Amino acid sequence: MIVNISKEQNFNGNTDSLHQSSSYLERPRLLNLLEKAMDFPLVVVCAGSGYGKTRSVYSFLQKYNAPTMWVQINERDNAETRFWENCAHMVSLSWPKAGARIAEIGFPDTDEAFAKFITLTRNSALFPEKRIIVFDDFHLLHNSKILSFFERVINFIPKNVTVILISRTMPEIKMTGLMTYERIFTIREDYLRFTEDEIAEYFNQLMLAVTRKDIRDIFDDTLGWAFAVNLIGRSLRKNSKYERYALEAMKANIFKLIETEISQTVSEPLRRFLVRISLIDHLAASLIKELADNDLLVNEMELLNAYIYYDYYLGAYHIHHLFLDYLRQNQDILTNSEKRETYKKAGAWCENNNYHADALSYYEKSEDYNAVMQVVYSFDGQVPQDMARYALEIFNRIPKNIASEHPLFPSMDLKLKINLGMLNEAYALAEKYAAEYEKRPESALKNRALVGIYYAWGLLRLIMCPYTGTYDFDIYFKKMSEYGDKSSFKEYGPSMNQSLGSWIIIVGDSHSGEPEKFIDAVSRSVPYLSHSLNGNMYGFDDLAKGELCFFRHEINDAEKFLKQALYKALSKNQLDIQNRALFYLMRVALLRGDSAAAKSALKSMEELLNKKDYAIRYTTYDIACGFYYLALNRSEQVPNWLKEDFSTYGNSAFLENYANRVKTQYHYQTQQYSSLLAFIEKDYKQQVVLFGKISINVLKSLSLYKLNKREEAFIALSEAYDLAAPNNIITPFIYNGKDMRTLTAAAIKYDNCSIPAAWLENIKRKAAALAKKQAHMISEYKAINKFKENIYITKRETGILKELSQGLSRTEIAASQNISVNTVKAAITNIYNKLGANSLGEAVRIATELKLI
Repeated sequence: MIVNISKEQNFNGNTDSLHQSSSYLERPRLLNLLEKAMDFPLVVVCAGSGYGKTRSVYSFLQKYNAPTMWVQINERDNAETRFWENCAHMVSLSWPKAGARIAEIGFPDTDEAFAKFITLTRNSALFPEKRIIVFDDFHLLHNSKILSFFERVINFIPKNVTVILISRTMPEIKMTGLMTYERIFTIREDYLRFTEDEIAEYFNQLMLAVTRKDIRDIFDDTLGWAFAVNLIGRSLRKNSKYERYALEAMKANIFKLIETEISQTVSEPLRRFLVRISLIDHLAASLIKELADNDLLVNEMELLNAYIYYDYYLGAYHIHHLFLDYLRQNQDILTNSEKRETYKKAGAWCENNNYHADALSYYEKSEDYNAVMQVVYSFDGQVPQDMARYALEIFNRIPKNIASEHPLFPSMDLKLKINLGMLNEAYALAEKYAAEYEKRPESALKNRALVGIYYAWGLLRLIMCPYTGTYDFDIYFKKMSEYGDKSSFKEYGPSMNQSLGSWIIIVGDSHSGEPEKFIDAVSRSVPYLSHSLNGNMYGFDDLAKGELCFFRHEINDAEKFLKQALYKALSKNQLDIQNRALFYLMRVALLRGDSAAAKSALKSMEELLNKKDYAIRYTTYDIACGFYYLALNRSEQVPNWLKEDFSTYGNSAFLENYANRVKTQYHYQTQQYSSLLAFIEKDYKQQVVLFGKISINVLKSLSLYKLNKREEAFIALSEAYDLAAPNNIITPFIYNGKDMRTLTAAAIKYDNCSIPAAWLENIKRKAAALAKKQAHMISEYKAINKFKENIYITKRETGILKELSQGLSRTEIAASQNISVNTVKAAITNIYNKLGANSLGEAVRIATELKLI
């Protein structure tokens, strides 16, 4: 159960809350202790069952002036997917965009995913107010991956956040660092025990007449155990005298005591209903009322306020865990039909409220496999991998007789395997499924199933183009369309939300015309896809043409095709095509030196963050921001997770490799040449997409040159040229304008360079032109944003710059300064780099403005 306690939701005398009833005692001693604990980033409330841990913390937070998010842990949260989905929902209650971002990341079991999450948590430090996050019943977590996540994340808790772990045992996570720096506050069992005075005050609150001796006896017998004190109070309401033997009986069998009380006060319909809700974990009022079918049953349940309470502000019920354990021990009184109905209704509620992991689990328990497949159908093509694995495990348990007769099963099985990078297995299955269904007699089931099978098979053929060099995926999309026309397949059609990967044109071969072959196959495919699937992939062909023109540096043509792609995508709500068209339009603007147009395109991409059905919107936006800020030489503004280690990926066409395009450029721009070269060496064989191979060879050559490994740099540049020349790929070579100008100038003079001099001259000229545009944009950006940087040039560099401004040649300056000409040249290069200048006149102007000369 997840609830949100905000400071606007403090209690104002509402009698629906247990904490305002006579059965709960406010204890100032505990409130003061918890007030002190809020100064610490991590608070652990640790005590055994029945010590009032949850109620004490909850009561305190109702009065504490801070927005609070509460996660109720249960055994099923040991599934990483379910745990993470609950966390995303928790955050969404008060911070919807962050919740959506967390859901998109998926459980952070990789360094990259964890870096994304930490980037997000750092943003929470921008909130001016204190925030509280509670994880109740933390002792139920024993999944090593989840516990490792907590071990890592507790070291990154922002100063304005306190995390509270409520647990029966000390959490099984390493907290040495927090303890060393006194950043953890622990409240143990002894603090939670009722004192004699508190017992007396509690019974006075209940208006029970007890002697001081009774109080002492109760304290000695219970040792301040809150649950026992509460039961004694209820017992004394029926029996005026405290009998110590009664407590011993209670201690011997709590469940028997509960059974006796329940049997006297609860109707049989309510008893069965309570056992039914013990089957599920979500206790939202809307779900409970739906399960009850009538308000009378819910009203009767609320009378059991010693065990169950409803919080009006939170809209959820809380059942005491001892009572819940009792109910679960009685689940055998339910019929299979009652259990299935409960699970089915809970599954529908979870699906409607976007608890996908629980929806899948409950539907499986209800044996509603059609609903299981419909949930998977609703997933985006780029669902987080932990969710895909979770769903696939359930798919593997679906009975064979049901799987073979459901039209969604083959395509959804393929969808999950493709998402997980299981391409060879998926390909073999696609052939198997197609052959099996093609042999069947004509039927609606056959046609519907083959629509999905051929759609998935076509996507597989498309993704595998870099490996096969075969561009026949349109044949499979045509077959899909033919079967679609023969059936009312839209009811069970494949998912419309297709996400694009690292590149649009995913060819591996560098032979002339290969990109056009891919584009031709795309152009043949789009009519089938958009006709059959309500506009799916509409504009994909123009997007591919625009990408090719961009890499050929045919800027005007690129802009034309990209705008066409954007217009088409907008008309059919193809969000990823919109995003990628805007991404390339931003890069076109940056090539032109038009920072305003680039910023406008980025702004339009930001607006897509409001599209809740665009599952990967935050990742793609971060990547676009990375390119944007690197182009403006503001590497510090690149999203933090894109500054970390390189992404792992199952296929170079997949989205994960998209992030590496930013990371490689970031490593180069921040002069991390050795780590960049190490990645390139490791990654090169896996990087099978043509544009990717060209780009990393270019960065390899530039990095090697920076490390004074000139011959190796020229070899890498030659390899990039050999890959690029057949299809006239230009843009990757000129992107790092100033550095490529220097490298090509050196290559022209290198006797053993195999690259044609005319090509090198062309690249040098284009790189120099772009360098000037980049310098202007960088200068303009700094001025608009009022960046002030401390630029330091040495005394020698100052003297050289002064003499250059006076018209002296390099030889004359060398003689004047009594240094070599090469030293003068090196100093001039340093001056230009420090000032961000591309010419002598620009260097003198900037230095004069900064009063350096």
